[in-house]
Amino acid sequence: MPQTIGQRTIGTTLMAGWTLLALFLAGRLPPVGALLMALAGLPALLVGLTWGGTWFLFYSGLTLALSTWLGGGGFALLLIPLLLLPAAVLAGLLQAGQPPMRAIAATLLIATVSSVAWWGVLPFLGEGALELWSIRRVVISQKLELTRQVREFQRKNEADPMASELLLEHFQGWMDFFLLLVPVTFIFTWHLISVGVIYLGALALASRFGFTLAPLPPFPAWRFDWNLIWLFVAGWFLFHGADLVEPAAAQDFFRQIGANCLAISKILYFIVGLSIVYFYFDTYKISSPNRLGLSFLALLVTNLLVWLGILDVWADFRAPKAPAPPARDRSDEEDSFFD
Repeated sequence: MPQTIGQRTIGTTLMAGWTLLALFLAGRLPPVGALLMALAGLPALLVGLTWGGTWFLFYSGLTLALSTWLGGGGFALLLIPLLLLPAAVLAGLLQAGQPPMRAIAATLLIATVSSVAWWGVLPFLGEGALELWSIRRVVISQKLELTRQVREFQRKNEADPMASELLLEHFQGWMDFFLLLVPVTFIFTWHLISVGVIYLGALALASRFGFTLAPLPPFPAWRFDWNLIWLFVAGWFLFHGADLVEPAAAQDFFRQIGANCLAISKILYFIVGLSIVYFYFDTYKISSPNRLGLSFLALLVTNLLVWLGILDVWADFRAPKAPAPPARDRSDEEDSFFD
């Protein structure tokens, strides 16, 4: 049944209210904040798929205006790369007939690049936008605080200085790598979660809003283009070979690029590795309780799953196996000493 302009205006206004309510709750319920913030982008995708680009622009303008009024201009502008742009790109690709996995992959790429570029201008957008920069400050402060605690523990308990220094060096190396991932890998991970959430949400609500979406492939069948291996290879060489580059500023630049390439490719290969595990769950009819327990166990061996996903590029663990040849009936054959 066609809707009038008044009905669509009311519906779009309610969608903007949904977004602002989800953002408000995300800031006050930290345990589920990421999920609520991802759900805040679902109305944008629903408006784009249901009513098209004109109403999406109306929804975006209304959302930005209300966000500016409630949280300031910096906070409102931050919604463009984090929520509105990914929803617009995903809606456009889906309406153009792209398969779900390809549409999601392209949205992830465009949203990550746009958000990283946005990160560079955040200091000019106000205090609300500067909250993202606190990630780096928190990591640095935690690194300094733990270093202080280890030194204090060593002084009070007269611990083995060699063991303490080894532990401290290992932790500082891990934290230094972690710092290299801010903001690129953090932004990629956010978009990976949010785009997945809004697509699944739109899939669940499609019939109620009058549009159709193709379902995602079964998780045990998930696999990515084999060219992803080049991202991993390039990241490994850039990160571990950065010391061969001069000057020192260039070393830091190449090391940061390499670290993010490694981290992003490992996240994707972890997903592939986990999908292979679920493929074997289906193959060997593993029960639901055992699947749950083995899934938690898999989270403890993430590197193993990453390498499983990488090896799948060549081994193709899910390739159908050739049927075994039928056994020969040798009952009528004469026995031989050499058999």
